[in-house]
Amino acid sequence: MYERVFGTDWRTITDEEAVRRMYALGVSTGLGHPNRGEFERLRRQASTAYGRSVLQLAFEEGKQRVARNESEYETKQDVWEALVDEETTPSTTGRADVTMRKPTDKQGVPEAVSRAGVLDGTTDDFAGLRLPEFLRRE
Repeated sequence: MYERVFGTDWRTITDEEAVRRMYALGVSTGLGHPNRGEFERLRRQASTAYGRSVLQLAFEEGKQRVARNESEYETKQDVWEALVDEETTPSTTGRADVTMRKPTDKQGVPEAVSRAGVLDGTTDDFAGLRLPEFLRRE
């Protein structure tokens, strides 16, 4: 399932695409089609422990969604189609690079593993050290 939709001939991918693929790989594994080689290859794309943990969370989320929703569908293919949004998967034209049908604006990424806004930081490096506005005298 995973190989047919996503393909495994990529060379480099973005962090967001790695999360999307890891989630789909979790769904595929939950349906009885594991791909340990692709799992390890995706995991190696993360350069930090945080990145590896996010990828692991995406994988586990995919497996858990299968466990929770599998009884609602007749076939494994129906489960796959319900849990993996085909419109946000990469093009299956056989190209080595990843091209998306839709912009990569967090569509298809499970909410549990999306990046928290507070981690992006502020434009002012000292904003966290200043007194809050309501405590300042004017």
